[in-house]
Amino acid sequence: MPKSTKNEIMNALGRLLQSKRLDDITVTELVEHCGISRQAFYYHFSDLYGVVDYAIQIWLDELGVANPEEWREALERTLALLRENRTVVLNVYRAYERSYVEHDLRRWAMPLVEARTRLAARKYHVTEDQIGFMTELLTQALASTVLSWVERGMPSSVIERMDDFDILVEGCLDYTMERLAQKNGG
Repeated sequence: MPKSTKNEIMNALGRLLQSKRLDDITVTELVEHCGISRQAFYYHFSDLYGVVDYAIQIWLDELGVANPEEWREALERTLALLRENRTVVLNVYRAYERSYVEHDLRRWAMPLVEARTRLAARKYHVTEDQIGFMTELLTQALASTVLSWVERGMPSSVIERMDDFDILVEGCLDYTMERLAQKNGG
């Protein structure tokens, strides 16, 4: 089966998610919407959650890892994209447990936060473990902030608050890296 079939299944699910929650959609409904057989669906995916996982992976690959100097812009673009697709995001989110969504958010945020953390660490004598620890904490903070935003229905005001988050991260990183360098004797 060509990859286009896989993408058509994904796109058809996206269209259905414009009006229904993921847990209200059936494979039968999806294959009828696509005009393919159940066998064709199951050749590519084991269930509807597999389609969502595939779509998330494509989305993450397209976003890629941002330049550390442009991390805030990448964050704003991502949040704006999520907001533009608010109905689909909420219809998927409501079918998943928070921990599952958090895993995907962390997978997206980790390279972005790590790049920003390494940028701040360049001027300090800190260890890889310390960089990893700071990356983990800030990734958790970002994922929790985004999840809270989604749970509140994705109000646009949170996107505007990313200025505040960026200031917090910058100050936190500078202060903490300086203190860690002092602790390390450098």
